[in-house]
Amino acid sequence: MVKLYVCKICGEPYLGGTAPDDCPFCGAPVNYLKDAEEFHPLWETEMSSQEGKNMQETLNLEVNATAYYKKVAENNKKYSKYNRLFKQLARVEKEHLEVAAKFLGIDLPEIIGEDVKENIEKDLERTKDLENEAIELYEKFLKNSENSNVKNFYIALIHAEKGHHEIARDNLKK
Repeated sequence: MVKLYVCKICGEPYLGGTAPDDCPFCGAPVNYLKDAEEFHPLWETEMSSQEGKNMQETLNLEVNATAYYKKVAENNKKYSKYNRLFKQLARVEKEHLEVAAKFLGIDLPEIIGEDVKENIEKDLERTKDLENEAIELYEKFLKNSENSNVKNFYIALIHAEKGHHEIARDNLKK
């Protein structure tokens, strides 16, 4: 039987017999996929001034990652492994920036980021660096947050970014 799930982090719907391991849209762990009846927007909350500043920094980081991954995807042959990998990374990062913008109550900013590197190995290295920077920053923001909705957002982001770091690392080994 097909069931409607909604991600507690990004709010996107998913149809399936069972929930996937991670949200296919934002990468949140399965425990954030809820029955549609249980969904309440995470971003409809009051943040402290510092949480707002941290969320703005999150938005900026996610904008750069989204733009960079999109450029790397476009720089690789259409439908190739790396085109698809970076296309999906860009989609997930864009979902993160959309949620950060919702927390901030702002429109999406223009998506501009750094340029691609000289080759796929350097792009994968840069991906590892970007994801590691995000993980470290989000762990700090999680530790300093008091709002449970903000904390849940950072827990999910850390999970997703660790997966991105891992896939970049694993592709460099090949």
